Amino acid sequence: MSSLRPRPTRDQVAHWQDDARSQVAGTAPDPADWQTTASFVIVFSQRRAGGIWERRVEAERTEVEPERATEVWSGWHAAPVCAWIAGQLSLANGVGGAPVSPPRPASARTQLRIDSAALIDAVGRTDVVTGGVRAARPRTVLVAPVRVVFTVSGAPPPTRLQAVTRIQRPDGPGWNPRNPVALAGPGQAEFDLAPVPAGDHEMTLIAWAPDATARPVSVRLPRVTIRTQSG
Repeated sequence: MSSLRPRPTRDQVAHWQDDARSQVAGTAPDPADWQTTASFVIVFSQRRAGGIWERRVEAERTEVEPERATEVWSGWHAAPVCAWIAGQLSLANGVGGAPVSPPRPASARTQLRIDSAALIDAVGRTDVVTGGVRAARPRTVLVAPVRVVFTVSGAPPPTRLQAVTRIQRPDGPGWNPRNPVALAGPGQAEFDLAPVPAGDHEMTLIAWAPDATARPVSVRLPRVTIRTQSG
């Protein structure tokens, strides 16, 4: 404490020590009793456009796997953000449905795997993952229309899984061109990438168990260039 100015007195230090002892003795709530139900990141941002300020609010739930798409509202009004957070808390506590089961310890969960993945375009099929290993030099220039197909394993058939293809953005949050699909344990997921515009893109294949009975998996693919047939 020598860097503090003015330097604390002995009486002040003794008082702090007494407070610490009382907390250890149990007069204060035990931090271990608190369990995180949900956590969020809220970002208020603005930019100058045409002589006026454009504003928006971004919100993301952070404790779930895999990360979810960021929610965005125009303006800085708190009401829609608060309503969304309240809905997320209801889901986290199982309100309006079956109670949410606590996740198993990580050591007790199986690890999901993406065994194979292929990009299918107007030219043909390109394998990007084989036997759980990414291809060394896959074809990365694709001609629309483009689809991605991948298989997920590592969980018994009754396990309910979700899978999605996520497009990464270098200057912001990623986005999902299609909604996640449900799989019953090992299975195959297929996504039409028609919503993805022409250009350079990085994508990640993700699979997870909503009840956290299996550890999620994500595989980032090499950057690809999507071209239209006329281009």
